[in-house]
Amino acid sequence: MAAEETTSGKSAAPSGKQQRRRRPDDPGRRRDPVGTRRAILAAAGEEFGAHGFDGARVVRIAEAAGVSHQLITYYFGGKRGLYEALSERWLGTALPVSQDPTFAAAVRRYVHMAHEDPGWVRTLTREEPGSRPPAEDERAAELFKSIEELRERQARGEFRADLDVGAVSLAFFAASIAPVALPWIAREFTRQDPLSQEFIDHYAEQVARIISALAEATADGATVDDTSGDSAPADDASEDGEPEE
Repeated sequence: MAAEETTSGKSAAPSGKQQRRRRPDDPGRRRDPVGTRRAILAAAGEEFGAHGFDGARVVRIAEAAGVSHQLITYYFGGKRGLYEALSERWLGTALPVSQDPTFAAAVRRYVHMAHEDPGWVRTLTREEPGSRPPAEDERAAELFKSIEELRERQARGEFRADLDVGAVSLAFFAASIAPVALPWIAREFTRQDPLSQEFIDHYAEQVARIISALAEATADGATVDDTSGDSAPADDASEDGEPEE
């Protein structure tokens, strides 16, 4: 088990017991615990996004949040607790698709969330391949739940039945974070500033339209041709209703 970083920025050997939290010594912070936690989480999101879990330092988080090191220990227990709190917040707000009327609406929301809170996007993209970051089991459980919700949406015809739900989820999750994770490529492809609100509004709508185009049937009731991806007419009749020769 890796050593846990203390609030002094140094590593300490794990004792097997939960570290006792000290009471905060700042009276002003004690009067506003919600604001203090929010400031710490915001600073932690930036720190994890810039340096990843292993490279993040509690000292820098405390300095950015304008709090003492002891407050981070008091509220979160250390760096691991901070990461788990951020993951819990992300899981509770970003992953559930059942709160959106359609999958297209969910992805539109993801695009805006990534733009408004880029720290969690950078944190995700900095995770080392093959590693198991804190709160991995909880995140896996929520991902599984979201996949099951998408299967239900697929059964209702929100997107084609011949598409793999996992592949669809991965593709559109990647699309939703692309302006933050790949700003240079986004700028070159679109010739627009991917960080501007105007671009995000336009891009979110375009991604939502792409998802809507994957519906089982088009608006006029024509089925989707699996080979070409184009709408196919219901029969071989010509426009005037007479069969073609």
